[in-house]
Amino acid sequence: MNDITFIIAVRKGSQRIRNKNIRKFGNSSLLEIKLKQIRRVFKNAVILLSSDCKKSLNLGKKYNSIINLRNKKFTNNKIPMPKVYKYLASLVKTKYVCYLHVTSPFLKDESLKKAVKIFLKKVKKNKIDCLASTTPLKEYLWFKKKAVNYNANRHPRSQDLKEVLSLNFAINIVKTNYMKTKGRITSDNYYSYPLNFPETIDIDYKWQFLIGDFIQKKRNFFLKLDNDN
Repeated sequence: MNDITFIIAVRKGSQRIRNKNIRKFGNSSLLEIKLKQIRRVFKNAVILLSSDCKKSLNLGKKYNSIINLRNKKFTNNKIPMPKVYKYLASLVKTKYVCYLHVTSPFLKDESLKKAVKIFLKKVKKNKIDCLASTTPLKEYLWFKKKAVNYNANRHPRSQDLKEVLSLNFAINIVKTNYMKTKGRITSDNYYSYPLNFPETIDIDYKWQFLIGDFIQKKRNFFLKLDNDN
């Protein structure tokens, strides 16, 4: 674990959900849920918390994170994400980065632990540059009035559709140098790490926050339902 820095990057406020990262979510907040998870799974992990929000940074200190008060240049809505990724990678001293989004509060501890283990095993054999969590989709997908993953003239059963992968960004583990030079947290040479509901939930809009808040409060019920399946 000495080779990995866990990055959490959050901004002050939110365009869609006011104070999304630090407002009450269940009995905690999206940011604290993620900080707790890292410390719970990897007790001595190096955590880098980058933000322009003082409340967020103070919370990061509580969990013994390296604090980066991000320059406003890297927090405005117009800056391309590759520049932000390059900036964050420049702050890292380890070989690898595990970039975690606080908007994925239902990621299981065992999923995170297993993903890190798989990445380290494969990257040391030069088989991959990164690992990305994905959501397998078997849905009738169209683009510009054309079917993407099936022949519309031979309508297949949903279970027979070609599987398409959606990046859900719950977990991204990448070589630090790659992130620093390319400004990306994914690459063509990546390992797909599939996740299932509710781990794939991404809190981006207000309705997702409200539903996620409900699920968080009823977490034990949903965990039992998942285990029964």
